Amino acid sequence: MFKKQVIVLTILTLALTSGCSRLYRPSETKDDDLVEQSYDAVNQLLLNLRQPLPLGNLVVVNSLVNVDDLGQTLAFGRIVSDQITSAFHRSGYLVTGMELPTELFTKNDTGILQLPEKTKEALATSGAKAVVIGSYAPGRNSVYVSLRIVDLSNQNIISSTDYAVAMGPDAKVLTTPPLSQTQTQNQALNPALTQTQK
Repeated sequence: MFKKQVIVLTILTLALTSGCSRLYRPSETKDDDLVEQSYDAVNQLLLNLRQPLPLGNLVVVNSLVNVDDLGQTLAFGRIVSDQITSAFHRSGYLVTGMELPTELFTKNDTGILQLPEKTKEALATSGAKAVVIGSYAPGRNSVYVSLRIVDLSNQNIISSTDYAVAMGPDAKVLTTPPLSQTQTQNQALNPALTQTQK
């Protein structure tokens, strides 16, 4: 009788502890295929066009910017814009990358959004028909991406799409700002402090 009780208690303890460990173990988010998502986003942009954008036209692709800091273009924004460039090229467009001002549109005296003169000149010189702009916002479980195609002749948005990328280990690295030189030196001088901060 005593043996049976011990066996039952052991089984219950094992069941409860394994259940608890499953319950409290945080599930690690897996990365999405970033290349596939970028290509799908370009397909969606081309499907959503409100006016023709004939094949062979030159399209400028600007680096995606972080919505929290429009002056900041991290690895995530740069690699996604490169993938978008590849996808447009494969679709039959001439494509060029160009570092444009992060605040691409400004308001004129009447409150209408327009391209600043310097940006207009740079784009006119390139002979581009349209520009692809975008932004992203890192969240806890996802990175939210927003893309637009702007017709340079009238500055109208002619296509847009939005999507989310799972915040897996790779996405976390790509959306994390690099350490400044000062931070790197501080960590090198005081590794114990770095460990405590973690």
